[in-house]
This record gives sequence, C-alpha cells and structure tokens, in this order.
Amino acid sequence: MDFLIGIFQKIYTAGIGAFLLWLYNYFRGRTYEKRLLLEVKTCSKALDGKRVLFVEVILTNAGKGKLGAKPVGPDDYVYKDADEQLKYSCSLQVKRINTNKLKGETFLDWYKCSALEPVPGIPSEINLLDDYIVPDEDNKIIFWLEPGDIAHLPAPLVLQLGHYLLKVSFYGPKSKKEFWIRLVYVCLE
Repeated sequence: MDFLIGIFQKIYTAGIGAFLLWLYNYFRGRTYEKRLLLEVKTCSKALDGKRVLFVEVILTNAGKGKLGAKPVGPDDYVYKDADEQLKYSCSLQVKRINTNKLKGETFLDWYKCSALEPVPGIPSEINLLDDYIVPDEDNKIIFWLEPGDIAHLPAPLVLQLGHYLLKVSFYGPKSKKEFWIRLVYVCLE
C-alpha cells in the first residue's frame, strides 16, 4: 500500500514524465543490477608434516547482464586505499592466525588484528585470473561472465598446520560499486 501511495505522490508532485523516468530507472536498476555469487570450497591432504590446501573459488553470474572483471595491467591497482592495495581483479589472500598473540576473545579484523600474519612463501595476493591474461592486450586480464555462467578458479597451496583466514575479492569495472568479498576460515590439523 505504501508503494502505491509513493507512486501517486510522485505523479502528483513531479508530473507524469518525471514519474515514468523514475519508474523506468527503478525497474531497470533492479533488473540489471550486477549479481555475483562467490563461493569458496577447500579440501586438504597431508604432505610430509604439512598440508596441501586446494582452494576452489566458484563465481556465478546470477544477474541478467554481463559481469566483467576490472581490466588491469601489470602496473595497475584494481583497488587502493589506506588499508589495502590490490593488483588483481579476482584475488586470494592468506593470513595465518598466530594463536600466541590472541589474548582472550578477539575480533579477527583482516586489516587491524595483530594475530593475523602474512604466511612466508605465500604471495600477499594470488591472482585467480592468471589464465585470462591476454598478451595482445598489454597483458591485461580480460574476463567476463554472461548471465548464468559459472567459473571455477583453483589455487593449490602448501601450508604448515594451523589456523588460517582466506580472503577472496572480485572487482568489476566500476570497482567502487561492483565488488564482492568473502572471508573463509580453514583449520589444518
């Protein structure tokens, strides 16, 4: 009922032309809004006192329009602010939880928690779209999903036993509006 009252108020105050433009933008915006389902699956196996951790990132375009990754070159950043600099449109980051630094109950803030540490030997950011680098396009990543498309992006790692947080990020061409992030906890015993 409130929706109908809002419609009549728009027509009365703005006129029919402005109302029709608003109505078009309202429904088009909802219909063609970018929608990405980002799923992270992991499995691990023992390897000489360590663990092989296989990370599979599954991207599904659940929207009605084409969804692309931000095309970045080798010297560009897809995102940069005071807390973080990311070079890749779709990336995996890994941090170890140092249990010796945990003093009581703690929120494991990805950016500020001192108990989350980089893992020696693992890059600070892993490019999940390496297979989509196009040499003819200045080595930029060219990647997109049509509506309903699914992409499986693997990342095999060898890690010490322990507790880890994984962060997967995906940035579209409008990186301030089109971005998705997922955090995943992994325990390797």
